[in-house]
Amino acid sequence: MLTLTFIRTRFQGPISDWLLTALLILLVPTLAFATEEEGGLYIQSTNNESAMWSAAPQLSTDASMVISGLINRVTVQQAFSNPTEDWVNARYLFPLPQNAAVDRLRIRVGERVIEGEIQEKQKARQTFDRAAADGKKASLIEQHRSNLFSTQVANIAPNETIIVEIEYQESLHYEDGEFSLRFPTTFTQRYIPGLPMSSPTEETMRNTDEVSVDDASEIAKPAPSALAQLQNGWAVATARVPDANEITPENRDPLLDDSITFNLDIDLNMGLPVEFIESATGTINVEEVTANRYAVTLSEMAVADRDFELSWRPLAGSEPVAAMFVQHDDKEKYGLLMAMPPQSKTTNHIPQNITFVLDTSGSMYGDAMEQAKESVIYALSRLDADDYFNLIVFNDKAKRLSADALPATSDNIQNVIRGVRRLQADGGTEMVDAITLAYDSASLEGFLNQVVFITDGAIGNEDELYRLIDQGRGDRRLFTVGIGSAPNSAFMQRAAVSGKGTFTHVSSLSEVNAVMKPLFDKLSSPIMKDINVKWQNGKLLDAWPSPISDLYQSQPLTLAFVIPDDAEKLTLTGQLNDEKWTYEISLADINAGKANGIDVLWARNQIESISLNQSLTDEVKKSRITQLGLDHHIVTQHTSLVAVDKTPIRPMSETVKPHQIAPHQPKNSQPLLQSGLGSTGLLLLGLCMILLSVIAWPMMGNRKLHIFSEEGRAS
Repeated sequence: MLTLTFIRTRFQGPISDWLLTALLILLVPTLAFATEEEGGLYIQSTNNESAMWSAAPQLSTDASMVISGLINRVTVQQAFSNPTEDWVNARYLFPLPQNAAVDRLRIRVGERVIEGEIQEKQKARQTFDRAAADGKKASLIEQHRSNLFSTQVANIAPNETIIVEIEYQESLHYEDGEFSLRFPTTFTQRYIPGLPMSSPTEETMRNTDEVSVDDASEIAKPAPSALAQLQNGWAVATARVPDANEITPENRDPLLDDSITFNLDIDLNMGLPVEFIESATGTINVEEVTANRYAVTLSEMAVADRDFELSWRPLAGSEPVAAMFVQHDDKEKYGLLMAMPPQSKTTNHIPQNITFVLDTSGSMYGDAMEQAKESVIYALSRLDADDYFNLIVFNDKAKRLSADALPATSDNIQNVIRGVRRLQADGGTEMVDAITLAYDSASLEGFLNQVVFITDGAIGNEDELYRLIDQGRGDRRLFTVGIGSAPNSAFMQRAAVSGKGTFTHVSSLSEVNAVMKPLFDKLSSPIMKDINVKWQNGKLLDAWPSPISDLYQSQPLTLAFVIPDDAEKLTLTGQLNDEKWTYEISLADINAGKANGIDVLWARNQIESISLNQSLTDEVKKSRITQLGLDHHIVTQHTSLVAVDKTPIRPMSETVKPHQIAPHQPKNSQPLLQSGLGSTGLLLLGLCMILLSVIAWPMMGNRKLHIFSEEGRAS
């Protein structure tokens, strides 16, 4: 629902929304009252208080981190408690950092520990389903996006607690002299674009001419597997998001459901003296254990409704210029390098042509929308008189302020700021339209042509958008700004890599100026581009991203790579201020430390590279990613970890109930239903449905009397 005077708005949505609306209007009387006929649809209303407040499986999370140099090794324990008298299968969809490489799974039941193994995804699903059907305890860890995973647990006994323990590895973030990490605990619900796909059963029935309608009704449908029963999100699969049902659980009801709590402890050992350790999103205790080593804990158990962030800065003079870690295994030697290339001593001002893209969809409703608007307003106030700009706002439709970029005059900026303040969040999240419109805007010669994309990233069609960003970028640079307490950071991080820009996160309204200032310092600073890293023999480094992204002021180069046997020296080359620069690193002089898990980080980076490589077919991508997952024992979109107890526990006479453990809605968010109709349209639809139901009541009542009289005569 946009009220900008320079943007004309109207209710307009995809055909699927209007068809769904019409169907709902027609079905409401039936859904509300068809409780008498066998085989109909049923909605049960009850005044039984115990039914409303019935016990359900619960979850708590504990994370333990060990930071050594540039690597963070994390163990996450998820405790699934079943307070009911039923046997239960449970599923929990949860986020992890976008560069997390999950490589270990254990189930703990009392003193018993069951180790998981890596399998190809479909095989792992079959293994889990067989174990669930046989009454065995089992767990399955799957990756649905690079930052979105699920835990499935089969056969939790009445009044039993099972602990599922996963381990992952990630590299730390370092920028502007400061290290940081982010541990997400929930996620913003994703918008699912596209028309619903037919199920295989429906497709088969439609294409089988020999089967009559009467015969088809007699065909026995197989009972759904344990996994199929658990993967029942609120969305249905579409051609653009074929796994929509797997990534759309309902959010927790704060009035009916207990909170998911999480606790966290960190062993921080950088090998460097630290000036400060702080968190902008949680209250922490910091204890100095030994010189350069610190214990960090939460002051109290927290609710899993926001990302946890931790940052720390080495003492002045202790900042790393270059750091390297090495791992030896039976086959290869791996290296992890962080190097700060030469920084510019001068600033050559180049005017900017910036297109701001602002998400105003329903998921942005609440604090996120205010943060986004303030971010745009701050950015506009930073423009110089010789800059140009444009603004695109989008929900289910994208609209551009002007066909051509506008000069950043005081009048233009103030007019747009007034319009931005009146924007409201509503509708769907059709990012394809917004990115297409941004890329259709003409570049200006002699300017830095940049796109600043401000969103929570709450979409399900990420792969489609990566292709679009990579293919249409041209000479532009795409910078993403994540908004809210739990944005889709993985999408925005990878989008920025594809767009040769950077990712920035604004988690609260008070942070806008502090967070946006470094971003706009980057936008106006010299770019280190055309970066190459070679060995002394001229052979390119086997690392990701390839080609290496542009670097901005105070950004280090971080690479995980395979070290050949004859390696002696690395040579970094690039271009800064239109001048070539060279930077050499001698492996003998850098005093590399020893570390474990670099091979896992290297494999994870290779998978990212393969996923984003538009020159590879889907079949080749799947084959290479599957092999990397199997070789390095990590969860990917094509490999999963599965653990199964050998002994059946559940008696075959006992049935088992599926249960999805709903995640928390992100803190301070109040997302509206993301539909092309918009919330006002949905409100009007609701009123129409109520009116039709009232009108239909006497008709349904007469129909029921008629049915009863027919039955009386038959008897």
